[in-house]
Amino acid sequence: MKIQVNKILWGYAFLLVGLAYIFGLFIDLTGDSGLYAAISRQMVESGDWFNLKINGVPYDQKPHLFFWLAGFGIQLFGNTNFAFKLFPFLYGLLGIYFTYCLGKQLFSGEVGKLAALLAGTSQIFFLYFFDFHTDTVLQTGVILALWQLAAYLQKRKAASFVLGFFGVGLAMLSKGPVGAILPFFAVLLYLLGKRDFRQLFHPKWILGILIVSVVISPTLFQLYNNFGIEGLKFYFITNNIGRITGEYAGSSSDLFFYIHTLLWAVLPWTVFVTGAIVFEIKSWITKKGYNIWGVYLLGSVLLFVFILSIAKGKAPNYFLIAIPVISIVTASWASHFSAISKRLQLFFIRSQIVLISWLGATFIFLTIVFALDAIWIPLTIFVSSTFAIFIALKTPAERINKLVLISTIVIGASSLLLNVKILPDLYKYQGAKQVLTLFEKNAGKDKHLYNFELEEYEMFFYAKDAVDQINNWEELYDVFEKPETWIYTNSIKYNDIINMEFKFDTIYEIRQNGMNRINMQFLNPGTRENSLTTNYLFVTTQKQGN
Repeated sequence: MKIQVNKILWGYAFLLVGLAYIFGLFIDLTGDSGLYAAISRQMVESGDWFNLKINGVPYDQKPHLFFWLAGFGIQLFGNTNFAFKLFPFLYGLLGIYFTYCLGKQLFSGEVGKLAALLAGTSQIFFLYFFDFHTDTVLQTGVILALWQLAAYLQKRKAASFVLGFFGVGLAMLSKGPVGAILPFFAVLLYLLGKRDFRQLFHPKWILGILIVSVVISPTLFQLYNNFGIEGLKFYFITNNIGRITGEYAGSSSDLFFYIHTLLWAVLPWTVFVTGAIVFEIKSWITKKGYNIWGVYLLGSVLLFVFILSIAKGKAPNYFLIAIPVISIVTASWASHFSAISKRLQLFFIRSQIVLISWLGATFIFLTIVFALDAIWIPLTIFVSSTFAIFIALKTPAERINKLVLISTIVIGASSLLLNVKILPDLYKYQGAKQVLTLFEKNAGKDKHLYNFELEEYEMFFYAKDAVDQINNWEELYDVFEKPETWIYTNSIKYNDIINMEFKFDTIYEIRQNGMNRINMQFLNPGTRENSLTTNYLFVTTQKQGN
């Protein structure tokens, strides 16, 4: 009976997590994901899946894999959030499965299962599985590479060697050379730890590089075809070294950025992750409980985070590929939880109770502030989750197992509330969707919408008919010559335009806030209006005078 109840509770927990992921597929796009969606749509519509472009301009920032995955969905289901996200989502889920496989390969099946759970329910996974970045698919290739290269180092099977470097290639086809960093450091540290210098300098690694080169060849050919040698230089050097030095992107000097990113990124597992990292590093110093695979995993992450920390270009999504690796280290430590002192066990358990209590209080706060207009949604989630937690507390089991179950329920319920109600409401304030609603409702047939000086790329994705980009004032003058021209622009360009001799038929004020510019003033419904900025959608007739 106890086993049956436990299975039902875990089934409920996974239902919450699964629903949170599913509802995330329908949340609108913003920022980078809007850009990627626009590129994917234009790739599908042009029929050219090789030369990536945005509004007719060749695109060099990211490789092909994400766009191919997104393009398959758009080809099948049209220009919708679900279509764009579906195949990157499914491919990203493979990363969770590969996390299980790597944990099982190095430690045990139970460690693999727990590691997959920790990664798949971490806050950063919930975030980037609705706000899709190339990192969402990057982590899959990286974990595949780490798994298969570990298998090769253990058993020296040729298939694992090939699959390991195939994984590196997929990672580099997702986001460039950054995809090779963790696998490179992992293998290097393992061989150094084993003092296996013969393997370290073995020429077989050249074969691995050739495998990677074949996998990433579509991107290399496209960059060379469109940009020449500079395109290849950008892929291998500028887009990577330039982010470290700040010459290409970034100006942050916060050396602790990824430390405080870690604290929220691994919620609700921050307590256990912190303990696992401390104990793992301690084992390297004391040699007590030392395991070379801990160096393979955590050592590579620490070197990677060091590079990220000194780099001028920083973003939370860069840290995503470290989460599955950290999850395996944490799961391995948790599998020996009973071996640590009773005093430390009690400390970690009490700390975790405080953390999930805080998350529960946050759920209530979010409901009061954001969801009272549809109270049945949070109320249903809250009541059912509270009942499940109550049953879990009453069911005989080890305290650590109860805590993992309850923590999963809490983060699943909170993420579901965010994805089903709160985030969709906030995304309504984006300008692009407001503009398209007005245009498609009020513009007559054969009318055209133009964008001037705004980087709301999701508009190019959502529009029923293609939206044209105005790149300069000369193009703007040409557009004004067309009757009943619809133009969307910002307040600065709008003020410049109204000082010219043009007659306006209609002007719409678009009160908006992009979701990549979130602040407390916007989040607070009482002050939200003050945080909004005004863009303009206007319709012209003809130029006066001439």
